[in-house]
Amino acid sequence: MPKITRRAVLVSGGVLAGGLAVGVVGAGVLVSGYDEKALQQQAIGAKLVSEWIEIRPDGEIIVHGPHTEMGQGSQTALLQIVFDELDADPARTRYSLAPPDPAFNSSEAIMSILDEFIEPDGTMSFFVEKLVQQAAYGFGLQFTGGSMSIQGTGWRGIRRSAASARMMLLAAAADLWQVPITELRTADSVVYHDGSRRRAGYGELADAAANLPLPAEPIFKDRSEYRFIGKPYPRFDIPDKVFGQAQFGIDVAVPGMRHVAIAAPPIAKGRVTGVTNQDEVLQMRGVEQVVVLDECIAVVADNPWRAEKAVQAADMACDPPPGGVLDSAKLKAARVAAVEAVTSQLGSEGTLVEARYSTPHYAHACLEPMNCTIWEDGDEVHVATGTQGPLPARQLAATTLGRPFEKVQLHAQLMGGGFGRRNGLDPASLNYIRIACEIHKRVGGAMKMVWSRETDMRLSVFHPADEAIMQARLGPDGKVTDWYGRVYHAAKVPSGHVPKYQIEHTGVASAGGEPALTFAFWRSVAAFGAGYFNECFIDECAEAAGTDPVAYRLSMLEPGSRREKVLKRVAEMAGWKGRKVGDKGYGVAFAEYFNSVVAQIAEVQIVDGKLQVDQIWCAIDCGTPVNPNSVEAQTQGAIYWAVSAALYGNTTFKDGQIEQSNFHNYRLASLQNRLRIHVDVMSTPEARVGGVGETATPLPAPAIANAMAALTARPRSLPLIG
Repeated sequence: MPKITRRAVLVSGGVLAGGLAVGVVGAGVLVSGYDEKALQQQAIGAKLVSEWIEIRPDGEIIVHGPHTEMGQGSQTALLQIVFDELDADPARTRYSLAPPDPAFNSSEAIMSILDEFIEPDGTMSFFVEKLVQQAAYGFGLQFTGGSMSIQGTGWRGIRRSAASARMMLLAAAADLWQVPITELRTADSVVYHDGSRRRAGYGELADAAANLPLPAEPIFKDRSEYRFIGKPYPRFDIPDKVFGQAQFGIDVAVPGMRHVAIAAPPIAKGRVTGVTNQDEVLQMRGVEQVVVLDECIAVVADNPWRAEKAVQAADMACDPPPGGVLDSAKLKAARVAAVEAVTSQLGSEGTLVEARYSTPHYAHACLEPMNCTIWEDGDEVHVATGTQGPLPARQLAATTLGRPFEKVQLHAQLMGGGFGRRNGLDPASLNYIRIACEIHKRVGGAMKMVWSRETDMRLSVFHPADEAIMQARLGPDGKVTDWYGRVYHAAKVPSGHVPKYQIEHTGVASAGGEPALTFAFWRSVAAFGAGYFNECFIDECAEAAGTDPVAYRLSMLEPGSRREKVLKRVAEMAGWKGRKVGDKGYGVAFAEYFNSVVAQIAEVQIVDGKLQVDQIWCAIDCGTPVNPNSVEAQTQGAIYWAVSAALYGNTTFKDGQIEQSNFHNYRLASLQNRLRIHVDVMSTPEARVGGVGETATPLPAPAIANAMAALTARPRSLPLIG
């Protein structure tokens, strides 16, 4: 069968003709697709020159990106890609969050994962891409997470669109001036013909360019031509945040809004049956209404303090969850039993090394608590909130409100933390939006709901507690020859638990199905537990072999590889001299997640019998760091966030109640920890562009635990302090 190019299939399939098209190509291969560009134009009411990119007649360029902002800075990096590949003028180019519409779906982000397993330019790649586009459109997949904003939508999608738009503008100018396209060049949103000294701004050419077909194979810039990609560039969102002008979800205010406070039952996952003193609560100053829902109660009042005071005064009656009250000890026993029931497939040759590890349940504890503002405008309902999934949030709001999708408008706001809590892929993570909509159905008008920290903890969705039984066989030289892990994880994602070392036989089996709490996405998803289990256990193997842990890891990495270079670099940064130097302990951890390679070394000491983490060094290679400053900042934030989880994070249940209620007993690492973080952003241009936001998260816990093991008994459970 002859090779079918992307363009041949698109044209033959009729996709470029607009609307839904079905056609037959080659040897009876059925394809179906839709014109993404036409749908996107319809969604924003403007003409796009290329997918995602709008060029207005006055020359202003707008990048309609699907990814929300929660502190990661990816929107600026997406602009940097457009600056270079489109030769856009930075002063007249801006990012606009795409509407929560299926036309702006996350198919490119999903394809960035599948690209690893599919030949990029083959027939299979095309069909998979069309299938993913159809699925993403049909199921409304629009989200920010999985470290895919840059490596997926940006490098795979928006970069291609920018390069395509530049080619279309050049073609439009060549048609206008009747000159060969090879005689034209672009710079700062202008097309030049040096031979005749003619020039035309992108705005002048945009209308003609928009009517041209998308190039089948866009020509990308050579890396030597980059002016912005790979260079530090100031984030456009920072000034407004510094000067208090940025609007987060919690800042939204509309005329005439009432304020809603929420209280959850004291029994975790309990069902509310009523409010025994409802008449008394209704008599409190400013109180308008009491709303009883299955999982909580709400008080509507004329200001937030009166609403909160009243909801705290309410005496709730509730029933325990169907499975009975929750208890951490019983939940752990069930997880351990599930893991032990898995049969080990470890070989019988060599020295046996075995260890057990565990991690607790975690609440996301975003600093900005859950909130949602709803108001009406004619026959439309408007919902303003921070969410990582604007389209799923809009769909959920419409369903809950009982309104047609087109009559519900979702206004996505900046977020003071997401970490998966607001992800949108799992409806449970959007329970705050559903609850707000259920209340609005009963009270109408304009209302603003803000959760207290206590409510946020009780109605949280939790990263599951994990267990692992790790086993290995060591050969005569002390290296691992056989590796097998039995892990408990509610998501059942064993592939993330396979280490990246050169080991002859590796295997992992997963037991899952949390008996009481639903799975919730968390920053780095399953990699947090996998990183802790694997990197603590490889350290124990090095110890059993009597080998330095850095040298041990290096002996199982391919010489000259990115992995080896990153691990060597972090050892150089920390001046590695061994596990213990004086009264300081040092621990190392290494991994490859989200197509990026990362290594960390932690320095700890014991002061007055207590653990103190002094420094963490980190080397990270994400292929091409589009904005090295943002990569460094994201890595620093990921480390600090993970240190909180490693040292203190723990959600426990006793007699059916969640024992943690606020930051006094759900601690976060802060400036008081005096932790110094050192980051080196490395680059391997020939490698795939990798993710950054979550890559560094899995390693602080094992690095710190390995450092502790140099000074005291090895810890095998988190949190390390509590």
